[in-house]
Amino acid sequence: MRVRDLLTRSSVLLQADIESGADVLGILVELQERTGVITNGTAYYNAVCARETAGGSTGIGAGIALPHAESAGVACPGIAALTLRHPIDWGAGDERPVDLFFMLAVPRGAQSERLQLLARLVNLLSDKDLAVRLRRETSRQAFIDALAEAETTLFA
Repeated sequence: MRVRDLLTRSSVLLQADIESGADVLGILVELQERTGVITNGTAYYNAVCARETAGGSTGIGAGIALPHAESAGVACPGIAALTLRHPIDWGAGDERPVDLFFMLAVPRGAQSERLQLLARLVNLLSDKDLAVRLRRETSRQAFIDALAEAETTLFA
């Protein structure tokens, strides 16, 4: 399962002015609802919030967070991406505020796919040059193309 196959222009929002974590999660859920990935936004939002509370922050460090949950409110695997103009506190272990978000949505019972996607994203985003490029991007297609190019190079 490839990141580039699960990310579409309509599931990407760049350079947003959002000031709270709850709003970030809400927008990411809405992006996935638009594409049909999430069929029950309220259920998925609640699942992600519960995951953030009970499972610890999904902030992986370096200003990046990967909120996710496994939920019955998901029709098929999908990814939404969001960059912020101004980073917000996400409780990351390195205490750095977050401005680059990728929300993974997978149906209930698809834990192996979720873990596979998380690992793939962590590997991709460990490339600091890619993360900087994604943060600066103003074109949704260029954002997706940058990820696709990095994914092809890393996992060829």
